[in-house]
Amino acid sequence: MGRGRRRMATRVCASLLLGHAAALQAPATSRAPMTVARAEYPMGGPPGYYTGPERTPLLDAVIEPRDMNGLSTPELKQLAHELRWDTIRAVSKTGGHLGSSLGVVELTVALHKVFDAPEDRILWDVSHQCYPHKILTGRRSRMGTLRQQGGLSGFQKRAESEYDCFGAGHSTTSISAALGMSVGKSQKGRAQNNCIAVIGDGAITGGMAFEAMNNANYLQARMITVLNDNGQVSLPTGTPSAGGVVPSGALSAYTSRLISSKPFADFRNVAKGLSSLFPEEIQQINAKIDEYARGIVTGGTLFEELGFYYIGPVDGHDLDNLVPILENLRDTPSNKPVLLHLKTEKGYGYQPAMTASDKMHGVAKFDVATGKQFKGAPPAPGAPPKPSSLTSIFANELCRIAETDRDVIGITAAMPGGTGMDIFGRRFPKRTYDVGIAEQHAVTFAAGLAVEGLKPFCCIYSTFMQRGYDQLVHDVVIQNLPVRFILDRAGLVGNDG
Repeated sequence: MGRGRRRMATRVCASLLLGHAAALQAPATSRAPMTVARAEYPMGGPPGYYTGPERTPLLDAVIEPRDMNGLSTPELKQLAHELRWDTIRAVSKTGGHLGSSLGVVELTVALHKVFDAPEDRILWDVSHQCYPHKILTGRRSRMGTLRQQGGLSGFQKRAESEYDCFGAGHSTTSISAALGMSVGKSQKGRAQNNCIAVIGDGAITGGMAFEAMNNANYLQARMITVLNDNGQVSLPTGTPSAGGVVPSGALSAYTSRLISSKPFADFRNVAKGLSSLFPEEIQQINAKIDEYARGIVTGGTLFEELGFYYIGPVDGHDLDNLVPILENLRDTPSNKPVLLHLKTEKGYGYQPAMTASDKMHGVAKFDVATGKQFKGAPPAPGAPPKPSSLTSIFANELCRIAETDRDVIGITAAMPGGTGMDIFGRRFPKRTYDVGIAEQHAVTFAAGLAVEGLKPFCCIYSTFMQRGYDQLVHDVVIQNLPVRFILDRAGLVGNDG
């Protein structure tokens, strides 16, 4: 290219990008909090009591993900509609984790449309939201066996399918595992290296996620982290506590501010592929202007400080933008780790779930038309009342003790409803601490309270307590500190797994 043409191309590129930067600049006035787009299809519930499509021709044709290859965007939307209602109908017969699965239907369709699983690795943190993934990966006919002996697991399970590349069932492991897979592919010299970790706004509060993100930047590993931000940490987080009633921690508030201060990104302002058509020095100008423009809007993001290229927020139910954004990320040659921030709604597309306080997070068998759950037959006339649960007995007794002992403190790790801390929190909000999905911190935090003469009751599920064993031994037992541990869900727990 001649020098004159080169200067002209530079001016054109710079003017276009500066215009783009100005368009991205946040307005001076405050922006109303964003909501995801409404579904294009019926959502069920009254007044019509829609119970889903009578026929599912597109879903019937998808035996494995590669069967989606030729589908257009309108067909992908129809597929998502059919998949959503197939999930609803399946869970209505078995019970299970419904709301979280409904919130990722479009994301599941987009991931399996764009990436080549199982060669490309798709990991679901916790993986209680993986029912749509199971349906699209050859297990639709077995969904009636979900969470039953000899049937499908309620989580990803390596022994169950080659599409389940990593087992889960607890939180905050996906980024570490995806990073290991990415580095492993590089060590093996594999040209195709796409590893995608889908993690929720609750799970990302766990410290292990930040350990992994810090290491990913250091290793400059090619990986995509999808932050599925639905504003609800596993179960409802409306329990009064010393920190308020919002999800625990500054990170949840931080991601909420990102969403409320920026318009949803679309593929036009995410894709930077055109820069590769210009000479190298113009690509450098492109990168500098892009960095400047994104700094205007966000002031820089926490994730960028950790070394990730941040994209978002993006409407996680909008396939028109979600698919091309993921295609851009798939096709980029960069080894820089990327965080794609999606705003989704738990229970999306099913009105009974969207209006429930817990978004129908975990459900028993239920009526598809109304969402009403079948939780056992009503007691016969004159029958004695149903006994209280051990959890509620504990919580009410702790409230009674705390009325006369101001040193009693309640601690939970993002599970107030499951441990009785919701009952305690309503009565003593200033003495209730929800630390988020951070069991290690919960144990040592309780130890610190005990040093000051308080009487902390650390209430954690027995299986989740595995994460705090080192702190239990080193920070509590060896120092002989009086911390009371209430381990819920010990032994056989029926439907709670």
